[in-house]
Amino acid sequence: MSFDPKRRLFLNAWAMGAAAASISSPWRGSAMAQTPKFISDPFTMGVASGDPTQDGFVLWTRLAPEPLDPEYSIDGLVDVQCEIAEDEAFTKVVRREFAVARPDNAHCVHVEVGGLKPNRPYFYRFRVGLAVSPVGRTRTTPEFGAPLAKMRFAWHSCAHYEQGLFTA
Repeated sequence: MSFDPKRRLFLNAWAMGAAAASISSPWRGSAMAQTPKFISDPFTMGVASGDPTQDGFVLWTRLAPEPLDPEYSIDGLVDVQCEIAEDEAFTKVVRREFAVARPDNAHCVHVEVGGLKPNRPYFYRFRVGLAVSPVGRTRTTPEFGAPLAKMRFAWHSCAHYEQGLFTA
């Protein structure tokens, strides 16, 4: 058999591409994700919203049934559903979003929601199997240029301690 450098380069490139695809493909979607049965509440860290726009916002939660136990961990990818409704009883659900909680992101979930009505409140919650998070309340911003009688807002910022101490 003779040595063919072009064939060797092709095979090396193909093998590298196949290896990269096999490593990255489970993280792209929920085809490999699971729905574990939690013994305790996986939503102990609560829920949060932020970055409102006139048609949406970002929603957050973290799956952490035992957040202070360093020995406890959730294995693998976990399917998470997020519901957004016009009422707190969720009789008028306007959107359902799906996300994957990944171990390399500490099973945090960030859901960017869009296509909603401006300047109105919305309620949201997360689901994993039979576990349901607390209900959160958020609001979209008014349309650009809309008159405002008053405006209230709150500001909160997280710190990345390894990058330095960030004070208010």
